[in-house]
Amino acid sequence: MGRLKLIGLTVVVLILAVLYTPLIQTAASPLIIKDQLGKADAVVVLSGGWEGKGKLGKSTLERYKYGLKLFQKGYGKYLLFSGGNLWGTPSEAQEMAQMAMSEGFPLESIIIEGNSESTWENALFVKKVLLEKELQSIVLVTSPYHTLRAKTMFQDKGIKVISAPVPDSEFYQADGLDRLRIAKLVGLEYLKLALYKMDLTK
Repeated sequence: MGRLKLIGLTVVVLILAVLYTPLIQTAASPLIIKDQLGKADAVVVLSGGWEGKGKLGKSTLERYKYGLKLFQKGYGKYLLFSGGNLWGTPSEAQEMAQMAMSEGFPLESIIIEGNSESTWENALFVKKVLLEKELQSIVLVTSPYHTLRAKTMFQDKGIKVISAPVPDSEFYQADGLDRLRIAKLVGLEYLKLALYKMDLTK
């Protein structure tokens, strides 16, 4: 078998494995940090991007829904949404806050951090908000594959963190070509974590 044929066959096998086996979840398992839930000062929900202009993406929506559930169960005194918008306004945090208020959540319990454009900025700006509000601990809600990097960055800012990955995330349920998108996100997550550990990027 020629070298190019071997490479092509390997690529096909990998794609099939991603599409039809738990390969993605297995490969991502070192990235997932799930702590025992406990009460904290705030439930912090990290945005996960837009699906299109003006439409929150799947990652953001699933984090939003799980964050609301944890807040309703009393795991935080405040519900803090964190995330900006590379396209302008509104920020993802503002959009989530508006949705929460439309569902009956009181304005006084909601905090908006709408300037961050990366996980590192999430940690940086949330830390600033916590200091202003005299808060110290958080339940951190994000996608499973994002939890290790997110918790690491928040802890590096001196924040007490309980990591709460979305339990019914699309990460576990994606099928078809969506599994290729998840595989790409997991690969990027490993890269971003490595760069952060080497202090090459924020």
